[in-house]
Amino acid sequence: MKRGLPAVLAAALVALAACGPERSGASAETLWRAECSRCHGEDGHGTLALRRLEPRLDLSRSPMVTNRDRRLVYQRIAYGYGTMPGYSHKMPQGDIEALVEFVERFNTR
Repeated sequence: MKRGLPAVLAAALVALAACGPERSGASAETLWRAECSRCHGEDGHGTLALRRLEPRLDLSRSPMVTNRDRRLVYQRIAYGYGTMPGYSHKMPQGDIEALVEFVERFNTR
């Protein structure tokens, strides 16, 4: 019986790893509209009024987006930067990863 326990534990760990990060079930587009579009705009270019105050809202011109720096994009969404709030306390890791993939659409290179 003791020999079977490690195999069962290993199988359970593999099954958990295959599940991936937790998700809320909302699509990336829904998350974007609910949490991001009011500043970054529907198309990632930033809302005109806010972009005048903060040019970094235009994600199509953001070096982290154009350089495809997924780690930095994730970090900015999760923990915030400057006036942008972080969302790690508000949404699961899988949702943040979905938003990173969504933001990649704004890469104009």
